[in-house]
Amino acid sequence: MTKSRKLAYLALFSATFIWGIAPPIIKYTLQFISPISFLFYRFLVASFVVAIPTILRVRKIRPTKEELIDYLFLGFLCTPLNLLLLFLGIQKTTAVDASLISITSPFLVAVGGGLFLKENITKKEGMGIGIAMAGTLLTIIQPLLENGFGLQNVEGNLLVFLGTLVWVVFTLLAKKKHHLDPFLLSSFSFLVGLITFIPLVILTPTVPSSLNTYFLILNTNTLPGILFMAIFSSVIAYSTHFYGLSKIEASEAVVFTYLQPIFSVPLASILLKEKITLPFILGALLIATGVAFSAFDRHRRNS
Repeated sequence: MTKSRKLAYLALFSATFIWGIAPPIIKYTLQFISPISFLFYRFLVASFVVAIPTILRVRKIRPTKEELIDYLFLGFLCTPLNLLLLFLGIQKTTAVDASLISITSPFLVAVGGGLFLKENITKKEGMGIGIAMAGTLLTIIQPLLENGFGLQNVEGNLLVFLGTLVWVVFTLLAKKKHHLDPFLLSSFSFLVGLITFIPLVILTPTVPSSLNTYFLILNTNTLPGILFMAIFSSVIAYSTHFYGLSKIEASEAVVFTYLQPIFSVPLASILLKEKITLPFILGALLIATGVAFSAFDRHRRNS
């Protein structure tokens, strides 16, 4: 194994670990701050960190007006819209459910690639996708099958799934715009997110239970979550993910996505006292089976 490939694996694993533990951290922090205010501060810190490198990069690359429009539109899909749906969903459901639903994005990208980009999907791969989607559906509706949970959790699961669909649309469009610079794409998404949330956060209280709290007043319990999501989950994870993706095949890199629940589920159990239920286990097994079917078939075709 070459040094470049080892570094790519390390980079992708780092991004997977960060994004894996993100749902429990988000869920915990949302006890003290609204999703809109949380995202505003996340984008504020992330934009501050990448501001100067972005200016230097723009001066070096000198993107055209058409490319700038692509950066702005894809940036809006990549983080502001995607993360708003994700955060609103996590607020209403469990971190373990959100983590499991989010990892279905590679399957949805494969389906979208087959439908819109004319990419080949074999029967076995299609069977794996179908099994995984059945597991996703079970995960979404599982609150209705358990005692003590209700429609709010289902609504949260649907919001997380919609956020995942937005990420899939972004990925498919980004594939067609593969000439765009990965760093500018991620940094523009932070800047677009900040601009998008400025008017929203002014009209939204920071603490969900208090309508009289000014948005500039932060509960100190929110600071670790905001800093983690702004610096680690945004700047570091996106950078390491794009670096790893540039060094190895996309079909190989996507496997790391499936590792995220390994980190999120134990942390959610410890930090949030979330329980692992039978419907969740069944959904996870179906998704894992679908992953195995599709991954084995894709590996066989590529070998």
